[in-house]
Amino acid sequence: MEMFQMLLSQLQNGGITEIAEKLGVSTTQAEKAVNGALPSLMTELANKSKSAKENNDDNHFLSLLDKNKDGSVMDDIKALVAKGGPNSGDVTSLVSSILGGKSDKVVNELSKTSGINPAQAGGLLSMVAPLIMQTLSKTKTEGGLDLAGMSSLLDNQKDKARENAKASGLDGILNMLDADKDGSVIDDAMGLLGKFMK
Repeated sequence: MEMFQMLLSQLQNGGITEIAEKLGVSTTQAEKAVNGALPSLMTELANKSKSAKENNDDNHFLSLLDKNKDGSVMDDIKALVAKGGPNSGDVTSLVSSILGGKSDKVVNELSKTSGINPAQAGGLLSMVAPLIMQTLSKTKTEGGLDLAGMSSLLDNQKDKARENAKASGLDGILNMLDADKDGSVIDDAMGLLGKFMK
């Protein structure tokens, strides 16, 4: 099974229900938000690994994975959900380390597309992020992958994530992440201007 589908299956197997209960939203809203959150986080991790590879910055990206290698949480969705949430401290900082300056953009788009409020969207991201990081860390360790290997893996999973988002009608959230991957508002504005000029 592809990593992206495995992550999605783990969340669908009770995880979405737990997330919905903790955030006080419907399972439909939680599922739609997960279908946007998972591709967004995977896309940015793929972008970060590619950038690290291009800049020969192995340590920064790989150390991020090594900080999140507690595989036990992958076996317990309830523990995953309990660890996350709007006031989850270190877990929320994990989301920031993945999305960087794009965090607010992703949170607001998740909120808009799924019908939950921004605090709930941020909380949901903080529940999903540890599962992704621990899965990647386990894959890295078991496969003996270096940065090049992780970058190749993530690039492939990024395409799978985009396909899922598109099928769910949520590819707009990925399109909002600017083309040059640096989160620049100016670049976003120029991109929008280009669309209107066509």
